[in-house]
Amino acid sequence: MAENASNDIVYYVLISASQKNELASIRHWNNVKMGTEGNQIWLKDLNYVQIHSLEIKSLSQKSFFYAKGAKLFLLNSLLPDRNIPSLLWTSIDRALPVRLPLLNHNYFGISESVELRLVADDQERQTVAMITDLNVLNRYITGAPSVRLEKLSWTILDQQKVLLFGTPQLPIQGEVFWQKKEFLLPAGYDFDLFSLTDELNHAINSQHDAWIIWSADNSCFLVPKNDVQILSLSSFRLSVASL
Repeated sequence: MAENASNDIVYYVLISASQKNELASIRHWNNVKMGTEGNQIWLKDLNYVQIHSLEIKSLSQKSFFYAKGAKLFLLNSLLPDRNIPSLLWTSIDRALPVRLPLLNHNYFGISESVELRLVADDQERQTVAMITDLNVLNRYITGAPSVRLEKLSWTILDQQKVLLFGTPQLPIQGEVFWQKKEFLLPAGYDFDLFSLTDELNHAINSQHDAWIIWSADNSCFLVPKNDVQILSLSSFRLSVASL
């Protein structure tokens, strides 16, 4: 079948359930649906490029089909092979969830584990956040013009530390971070396995309602986005008074 005649064709792939781990390389294909039938796994909605991709071709055992009406045809065949299976279809990223342990920050794929850590990165990026001492911010903000604060937001992390968010940043001492997805990473660092960022972001912060602060020692904590408020002298004084 020529590619220009295949744009509207729905492709299916059938594999054994024992090959589930081999699907880790395609779980980011958010157009693909997955269903199970006994000891078999069906993939559907693959496009022409995907059905001919190295990721699919490298599956150890597979059968390729295309849909026509209510029938499935083996790829390159004009004779129907079977009916389209009636299954509970699920997006492949939900069917193959990422699992992270509670006590460390290893990334877990379908059955394997890979240690995810920060490494030095020489690419220049704009820093967008800072963690500084509450007392340092207090000394600066008392005499700062309001225009210097109007593009910044902030939240108190604990009795001693605050998070400042926005640019331009204040000329005070603190640890600066740049943004990647919903991660705030120490400036000058990136994940060694940066291709896993999307999966890790979703696994840790599935509701996308928090910032993930990742430290150089590979620990992390979440800051709810709703906790971040506009920085002003009045908001600062009210928040400090409530401690």
